[in-house]
Amino acid sequence: MRIFDCIIIGSGPAGLMAANILEESNLKYMVIEKNHYAGRKLAISGGTRCNVTNNFSPSEFINNLKIKNKRFLFSTLNNFGTKEIVTFFENKGVILSLEKTYQYFPKSSKSQDIINALTKELNLENFSFDSKVEILEKISDGYIVKTNQKSFKTKTVIIATGSKSYPKTGSTGDGYLWGKTFNHETVPFYPAETHVYSEVVKKNKKALQGISLNECEVKINHKKTLYKGGLIFTHFGLSGPVIQDISELLYFELLKGKTIITIKLTPHSKTTILTMLDKKENQNKRIIRIIEKLTIKRLAKYLLMTLSIADDKLISSLSNKEKQQIVTTLLQFEIPIDSVEKIENAYVNGGGISTNEIDPKTMESKLNKGMYFIGELLNVHGPIGGYNITIALSTGYTAANHIKRRLT
Repeated sequence: MRIFDCIIIGSGPAGLMAANILEESNLKYMVIEKNHYAGRKLAISGGTRCNVTNNFSPSEFINNLKIKNKRFLFSTLNNFGTKEIVTFFENKGVILSLEKTYQYFPKSSKSQDIINALTKELNLENFSFDSKVEILEKISDGYIVKTNQKSFKTKTVIIATGSKSYPKTGSTGDGYLWGKTFNHETVPFYPAETHVYSEVVKKNKKALQGISLNECEVKINHKKTLYKGGLIFTHFGLSGPVIQDISELLYFELLKGKTIITIKLTPHSKTTILTMLDKKENQNKRIIRIIEKLTIKRLAKYLLMTLSIADDKLISSLSNKEKQQIVTTLLQFEIPIDSVEKIENAYVNGGGISTNEIDPKTMESKLNKGMYFIGELLNVHGPIGGYNITIALSTGYTAANHIKRRLT
């Protein structure tokens, strides 16, 4: 049986970063990967463009997260954050380009360049591809790792198997089950940063599909909290930055029952809308012409249809009730939400190994010495925009450096 100082299970961005750190040492390590090659999920990230990180400082990065346990990431991001990630890839010959003022992509727009950078200095003899870990067993001086091919002994083990997002790439929740086996508290995976489904939108897709709101305000179930961002009507429901941002909140609301979102379809206030409807010079105009000035032209006809108001009706003929209905619809356009995309198809998964029993300075288990959990397997995640790959790279760096310090 071959003996190692460290075995890394999984070769996504977290596992590959850990391997890069161990490659710099004299430690004997192995990466076990169930696919034919490394970085399969990373290859499709960002539509194969790979938003590898962003330009936020550690404090800004953490403040932008919605999760309750975001302070867990403070130490690791200060060790190896966005700035260090940019330097790492530039030193590997990858030029990164800043887009939308904060997102870093490879200038080539090819995720393969990121994978190449993460693997170019690694010895492929340290990889065991097409290997599925079937048993992970703790022994007195380390761990036994049994795959479908061979068995190995190791002093330490880094589990970097990801979540359940896109299982065809190998993310099937294996590490989550091992965490439970080793008595770790776990949070069931759930979809995050994804699109949502609405039968109302689907039934009216001819009128709504393709309509895009660059900046709108959204509320969930008429609650006070306001969310802002771009929104897109699709053939099945809703997508866009603001929807992706609140999708996990919608998921949990749906577990409770009926869920609707209200969308502010105009930048104007109630007072401004009523003023336009009451202006003397507008009274002989058709209502469709005024609504078109208040919101996107394609929406105007649909909104009037939902209110059963003829689009050629003169403003002077509107009742006070109809005027109030128009105001309410423009300011609080309701869309019932029927479901959120499945866990397997969501861009990101929330949930995973609870951080309560993980040392934030090392990523080592507090329950099992020599066992480390990193990347999306941990119950930490961020929005679209380079957050999640950053978390993976940072936690992989932190875990491997702790092993390096401990064993050398």
